[in-house]
Amino acid sequence: MKLGLSQSNCPLVLGIQGIARLPLPFIAPGTYPVPMAQSHTRFVRPAQLVALLLSFLAASALIGVVSAGVLVPAVGTGAITAKAGMEIFDEIPTDIQVVSPATESTMLDTNGQVIARFYDKQRIVIPSDKIAPVMKKAIVAIEDRRFFEHHGVDPTGIARAMVNNLGDDGGKQGASTITQQYVRNALAEKGYMEGDADQVEAATEQTTERKLREIKYALAFEKQMDKDQILSGYLNIAPFGPITYGVEAASRLYFSKSANELTIGEAALLAGLVQSPVQYNPLQHPEAAQERRNTVLSVMADQGVITEAEEAEAKAVNVSDMLHPTQIREGCSGAGDENAYFCSYAVRQFLADSAFGKTSIERERLLKTGGLTIRTTLDPKKQHAAYESLTKTIPSNDASGLDDALVSLVPQTGEVVAMAQNTVYGVGEDETMSNYSADGSFQVGSTFKVFVLAEWYKEGRSGYETIDGRTNFPNGSFKCDGEPVHTESWNVVDLAGKDGAFNVIGATGLSVNHSFVNMASKLNFCNIFQVAADMGIDDGNGEPILAVPGNILGSSSASPLNMARAFATFVNDGKMCQPYSIAKVTDRQENVLKEGSANCKQVIDSQVAQKVATTLTKSASQYYTATRLSGGRQFAAKSGTTDYSANTWLTGSTAELTTAAWVGHGNASTTPVQNVRINGRYYSQIFGETFVGQNIWAPYMSTALEGTPNQPMPNANIGTPQAAPRQTQAPTPSAAPAPQQNPQGQQQPGDNNDDDDGDE
Repeated sequence: MKLGLSQSNCPLVLGIQGIARLPLPFIAPGTYPVPMAQSHTRFVRPAQLVALLLSFLAASALIGVVSAGVLVPAVGTGAITAKAGMEIFDEIPTDIQVVSPATESTMLDTNGQVIARFYDKQRIVIPSDKIAPVMKKAIVAIEDRRFFEHHGVDPTGIARAMVNNLGDDGGKQGASTITQQYVRNALAEKGYMEGDADQVEAATEQTTERKLREIKYALAFEKQMDKDQILSGYLNIAPFGPITYGVEAASRLYFSKSANELTIGEAALLAGLVQSPVQYNPLQHPEAAQERRNTVLSVMADQGVITEAEEAEAKAVNVSDMLHPTQIREGCSGAGDENAYFCSYAVRQFLADSAFGKTSIERERLLKTGGLTIRTTLDPKKQHAAYESLTKTIPSNDASGLDDALVSLVPQTGEVVAMAQNTVYGVGEDETMSNYSADGSFQVGSTFKVFVLAEWYKEGRSGYETIDGRTNFPNGSFKCDGEPVHTESWNVVDLAGKDGAFNVIGATGLSVNHSFVNMASKLNFCNIFQVAADMGIDDGNGEPILAVPGNILGSSSASPLNMARAFATFVNDGKMCQPYSIAKVTDRQENVLKEGSANCKQVIDSQVAQKVATTLTKSASQYYTATRLSGGRQFAAKSGTTDYSANTWLTGSTAELTTAAWVGHGNASTTPVQNVRINGRYYSQIFGETFVGQNIWAPYMSTALEGTPNQPMPNANIGTPQAAPRQTQAPTPSAAPAPQQNPQGQQQPGDNNDDDDGDE
């Protein structure tokens, strides 16, 4: 049997000659030898030989149709198959829309370092010149040795496969060229990218229609692209593992190097994988992978691609010794505990943005297939400082069971530059994916008093006004628009030593509860809560916090991010900027899909904001003895401590950076924090300024601002100083009396919601 290629008006026509003169040497009765490549002989039975001849006739006719557009002479089953093939073939379009394959997206920090990768298929598309030449040679040698000779379909390969597959040994040999494989993968990928499962199935189904379509498109590919384009396209789309696609991702996975650095042995290993990425996975089946690699090396040597010496040298290395795997976890799980929670926040903002798709499903598909580059606002220096200050104070899974979180943003823009917590990111035991900074809802304690200050100055009052020492507030003490607010009589409790009169600055610095309740009684009570709402603090449902006296001292809850946003407003002249984490998103062609920018709105009068910032700066400098920034840098801040130290805070700002830090139980926010050992040290109770401020907030801010100019804080006119009233320093925190709580644990008008901060 002789395969002849005739050159007429058609590019490729397969004919059959000499069938009647088929040479059959004498052999055992009942069997006939069929010539195989490289002098191997496989014996088939007469029935198999008949089937072989008929199938070959059909294949010859089919290839004639494909290559020349005419049907070569054929008989019997071959004619029938060819006629059917012609009809199917004519219905197939002549072109194929090749989509860019699904490519992983990367999230970067401000230094351009990768935070996380997102993918359904781990793939990194690279140009041809970034693929090692030996890799191209290896894949051609083992998958399609006549790749550079045929025009997309290899008749010799088809004949060889038919002979092989009709034998008795059960071995199956494919006949698809690299071009055909590229077509198959490209069609399946197109269906995948379009979310069309039927299209994916049609690209891989075992039918005559699929094979005809594949052949026709292969011929079209060869006319539209050169061989190197086809080869590099195939190497970028082919599977090399269960979820690893493309040679670059495979090279990084198995060898921790780029595809342009592959050695002969590494290229042979990867080339062998495409036949069965699971069976030959070197991480799971190193022995099978080694056997397959050696097969590829032998083929390469037989074809003269490498020398025998190179073959021997490569085979001498065990596959296990070749591997240097880098297994990257997809998504924010791969960002590490330090960056994972910022990552989750940025992903949430991405998925909520209609600029990236009409629906969240479309946005998620784009994220995991679009090859996007997401440049974020994350400052790696500040992020590391945040994580260090949190975990040094309360290590992950500390015996205390306490959590802490910190978020930091630029007040003039809303850029989130750091967001971290001390927990392990994940879904396992002692792990959490809850983002306490962005999504936490914790009682804010005395940090809420800043909104009383804002309304105080809004109504034209002085920061030097003396507030008397009244502690009892009967029904009718508070008025909204002149109408009394009906409450129970409230006896406000403070730490011992905080009795008497204070001016506003002293009351703020020492966080005197009765002073702020007294101030609230002199104001339009409901406006306090409206100010808080205007600054982004609400009841969690977008409505203002309920205007009840207990909320003056911080019974209401908020996230650290929302508290940071509010405090930033004071040093930004009353303009509140929405926090954002994504600076720029570009597609794989570097087209800009969206650039982040400041979204700011004037929410309180600039003079009011400056007066609050001035008051917080003066009170912190005078009364915060534990919380200090390096270089004597000024800051505006307010601490907070709720009942039984369940939640402790310090939120504050310099001119260029605002930070909120919190400590408590993330999933049980009312759990007392008393008589507890934290990081090996015993505490009877903790306070916002002396614990959070001293151990977390100040160390972070000092490091984050290191090397930056010391910008001046607002210095507004808050009134005329008066003779200072008697002010009593707060005693040590251990002297604090235990506040009263009702059996249900609910705040009562007489409760001291803020045992206060121990501001000493």
